[in-house]
Amino acid sequence: MVVLSGCGDPPDPRSDDVPTRGHILILADEDLRDLVQAEEYMFESIYRDAQLDIRYLPEAELLKAVMNDSVRCWIGTVQPGGEQEAYYAKRSVKAHVVPIAMDGIAVVVNPAIGLTGLSVGEVLHALTFPESFKADNWSIAAKEGPLDQPRPWFASAGSGVARSLIDSLVGPVVEQRIVAMADPDLPSLIGRIANDPEAIGFLSFSSVSDLDNPKMKGFRDQVKLLAISASDSTAAVLPNQSTLADGSYPLRRPVYMVLCEGKSGLGTGFVSFVANHKGQRIILKHGIAPNKVPPREVEIVSQ
Repeated sequence: MVVLSGCGDPPDPRSDDVPTRGHILILADEDLRDLVQAEEYMFESIYRDAQLDIRYLPEAELLKAVMNDSVRCWIGTVQPGGEQEAYYAKRSVKAHVVPIAMDGIAVVVNPAIGLTGLSVGEVLHALTFPESFKADNWSIAAKEGPLDQPRPWFASAGSGVARSLIDSLVGPVVEQRIVAMADPDLPSLIGRIANDPEAIGFLSFSSVSDLDNPKMKGFRDQVKLLAISASDSTAAVLPNQSTLADGSYPLRRPVYMVLCEGKSGLGTGFVSFVANHKGQRIILKHGIAPNKVPPREVEIVSQ
């Protein structure tokens, strides 16, 4: 008697992946690096056979790179636009957009500046006509009179923060444009603001939101976070979890995961993890507003 055993090819983790096992390439906005890394660490700690290859890009590069057959999941603060939708339609792929959190755009200045807050209108003025920007307390004690014109700065040339501000503040008014400069990365921007009292920085709040993170706390210690008001007649508030959740902080932007795999694969598993209670608790711990507030179970024991 001869016993024959199967000798087929072993499964390929890149194509035979399932929600909790395999290998997948994911692209993410570099503004969200710390948050996504925390989600990745927990997911891979629970599912040991899952390997997430996550690459971080500025938003402008991200939106070009997602139009690649190997990208089945990406994370950003913008939904697929015309180019991406056309690409997915050509491939007969349905892109599922899953909101996971609410981030904000933080406005920071040198700690020596007397200024503590701005209105949305003043933010727009500082970005579009910095040479004529005037605000109360735009000065420092060591220099008599107001400072020279402010210089707006972003953390990278392809920053999604700049695009978010254009969408929310400038809108379809084509005559207006943002006049700003860009540093190579976030540490460079923080260092610039810490040493230049005439610079205003615009950055993702999620990159400085977790004060239990020593790196983020170090960033926050070097700059002053400005409160922002929706109008001249409303109170200015600082960005935090509560003001992002209730909408009182006006410079908000949602965070999405976009799933474009035509099966229930590892991308589906990761999106499901982040969008449900374990992933949402990580977002809560990170200091921004989760899309769903995880329930807290309290047991009352009578004595």
